[in-house]
Amino acid sequence: MARTTVRAYLNLAILVAGLELLAIGVWFVLEGVRVNQSDGMMVVYICAAAGLASVIWLAGYRPRADEPIEYRDDRALRDAQARLDRMDPARLAEHVAELCERDGLAEVETVRVVEDAYAVDIHARRGDGTPAVLRCRSADGPGPVAGGVVQDFVSALDAAEERPGPLLLATTAGCFSAKAEALAAGAGIILLDRSALAHWECDKETPKALAA
Repeated sequence: MARTTVRAYLNLAILVAGLELLAIGVWFVLEGVRVNQSDGMMVVYICAAAGLASVIWLAGYRPRADEPIEYRDDRALRDAQARLDRMDPARLAEHVAELCERDGLAEVETVRVVEDAYAVDIHARRGDGTPAVLRCRSADGPGPVAGGVVQDFVSALDAAEERPGPLLLATTAGCFSAKAEALAAGAGIILLDRSALAHWECDKETPKALAA
């Protein structure tokens, strides 16, 4: 469903509720000061409040034809995350490599990480020629990615003759531990969890570090 439309109808509901409460309050105030009111005046007040709310909504809150409407296919995202859950390291690396090629990266190749049976590295070049390295790691348990996984990636980068440009760590896990996030921030590594990978696939939200 369009989020813009949902917000518009939520505004209508809030307007109607607020003005009807105001109308009821006016009725009770008039009753309190002993103003003579005919039977059914409260219904009249409530109907008038609903009508006024509708007019205000039509004038200012109703989604317009020229207003951009954002659509989210939640099922597609859920399906993408379910596929990621089933991917082993080789299939994950193949999947991420396909996304890299789709989004314009060149010289994309995969390299198995000898020290980590759950990881495969992807080497590629951005449009401006800058080299990039993505470590793809399948989750080895239900918990978050531990700091040691990031530390191993940092150690491998430090051992390289030349440190490449953009560095990313992609995983099928749902999140990263606080230690992993701190280590990644200190080393300039961008972390992509399962949700971020699903958005990359479905929404073509290329990580900014990989954009040429």
